[in-house]
Amino acid sequence: MAERVYQYLALYRKHRFEHQRSFYESRQKEFEAAHDEVIWLTAGFMILTAGAAAFASADVWGLHTLWLILSVAFPAFSTALSAYNGLYAFERQAKVYGDAANALLRARADSPELKPPMEDAAFADAVGAHVLQIERILSDEQAQWGQLIGEIKPISPPSAQPDQQTAPGT
Repeated sequence: MAERVYQYLALYRKHRFEHQRSFYESRQKEFEAAHDEVIWLTAGFMILTAGAAAFASADVWGLHTLWLILSVAFPAFSTALSAYNGLYAFERQAKVYGDAANALLRARADSPELKPPMEDAAFADAVGAHVLQIERILSDEQAQWGQLIGEIKPISPPSAQPDQQTAPGT
């Protein structure tokens, strides 16, 4: 009996636990990289804005109008990138995936085979509890997405304005 429980635990760890953990870690890295890219691009556009404004004031190469246009366009690009970052919540998504991966690692440290030897029935019960703990972590991660959706504020429609104004006293 104990051998089957060990086999089950090994298969579960390889095909469920490790697969999810590596998925979470890869998604965390992906969203952290996206967030970092947006931050660097935004900073780059702000530096280009300062340069374009300086060139416009100095009328470098006689392209004053071009420098003025660029000094207006670069902040618009920077703002668009910031809005994009806010829309996709890269930092928040990286945190959710990172928290789930860390919780799985903490659960792994509490695995039954790392504890002192125990009887077969107690070991089987401990494996069952361990699997439930991991599945709870996985379902908690999924529940986070519902919370993220709940944080999105719907845009209220513009209030209806009558085209005609009514005369006083009507």
